[in-house]
Amino acid sequence: MTEFVNYRVVLHFKDGTETLGVISNVDSSQICLGSDTYQNSLVRDLKVVQLPEMPKKKHGSGAAGTHMSTPQSVSRADTPKVQKQPDWGIDNGNVKALQDFDFAANLAMFDKKSVFADFEKNKHTDVLARLVSLNKTSDKYDNDENVLTGQNSDNWHNIGSLSQRLTLPTPSAVPAKPSGLAKLYSLRYEDESAVVPLASPVQLLEIERLSAENFSANQKALTEVCAANLYLLILTQILGGSRLNQRKNHNLPPLVLLLVGGGRSSGRAFALGRHLTNHGVRVLAYVVSADMLEGDTLELCQQFEKCGGKVVSTPFDELLDILLRQLDTPVELIVDSLQGLEGQLSDLYYTAESMATLTRVVGWANEPQQSCKVLSLDISAGLDAGSGTASLPALVVHSRYIVSMGLPLSGLVHAYNNGTLGDDVTHYAVDVGVPNAVYRSRSHLRKFDKFWFCAELYMRHVAKSAAI
Repeated sequence: MTEFVNYRVVLHFKDGTETLGVISNVDSSQICLGSDTYQNSLVRDLKVVQLPEMPKKKHGSGAAGTHMSTPQSVSRADTPKVQKQPDWGIDNGNVKALQDFDFAANLAMFDKKSVFADFEKNKHTDVLARLVSLNKTSDKYDNDENVLTGQNSDNWHNIGSLSQRLTLPTPSAVPAKPSGLAKLYSLRYEDESAVVPLASPVQLLEIERLSAENFSANQKALTEVCAANLYLLILTQILGGSRLNQRKNHNLPPLVLLLVGGGRSSGRAFALGRHLTNHGVRVLAYVVSADMLEGDTLELCQQFEKCGGKVVSTPFDELLDILLRQLDTPVELIVDSLQGLEGQLSDLYYTAESMATLTRVVGWANEPQQSCKVLSLDISAGLDAGSGTASLPALVVHSRYIVSMGLPLSGLVHAYNNGTLGDDVTHYAVDVGVPNAVYRSRSHLRKFDKFWFCAELYMRHVAKSAAI
């Protein structure tokens, strides 16, 4: 590297300082400016400010014994004198006089590790923000780019079974839903012609008992009628109806998630899932605690699986992995059958493990991207069916739809009055096949003596309020 000796340069160091001097020596590890020596690893940049002077050629006579022909002098008296010297000899001439640039030696002086370390130090972009920008797909394509790439793999047929045991994660806190202003609510028919009579949980259970004892309309028959009419409601009002026609639709079918606890509501949820599965809808049931499935509910669960439904009872993180990574279709509807009218969540999920899983399930269902898809059977999980109050506000499911199976519960209006239900809830009631004669068989049931469902198999109710 001796060709750089006597160059006048400015050294820019990595700490922001700089120095000026003439190179007296340079090698692959250090550079000397006069008597000062600097390590190459400390240098960030080098700028040449002045080249060394070139030695002037001597205008002497030729070597001894050499005879040179001397041309005759030519008179240039008439040649005009140049007023200004050309500048090409100053710059271009000096460049031409330089030796070839040593690329290998200069590249050896380049410290890549320190440069990339500086890049990392000066980066202030959030990692998540970078990933979002990298994962964005183009909204517009050229005419030669409208080609579908390989589709994501779909693992619907390989999802686990009910036999898997629970190992539950740590629960997370769920923010309580803020209460509204004090108002007095009533539940009315869709045309607002009259107030809908409400039944207590005890009255509903008595109506179903009388149907079985006096009219042979047992629980299995009521469950089948309820599931068929509930399927029709969901198909026409929520899932879009005609778009499920597989003969005209090449897309994957919609996905419905059942949140299953135990008892009457869970059994009807399994029957609903079987009807949806029979009509081409993907239905995945998540059982919070497999020990709660017994009797008729367990039988309906087995029928649901035989018809093509999927039942999992795994840790909640595995359910999220199935929904987000293993399936290529998003959840379009979440059916909440965690509680129903039988009791409260604290009575049904009495073990620490089941309560921890329930907390995570409710917290996930209440997230904004899921809460708009939640349909609760009879009443939102976490609310008392009679009083409409919430003993554990963090475990109240924020429903978008509430479907009364037969008669509406009195706890719905109480939940509106105490602020645990919001005005954005849509109410329906479906026919479960209770004979109308049941209402005339007991005096305290005669307020329900009417033809609830005429030409309709389901009807919509509207919650109306009046400020106190």
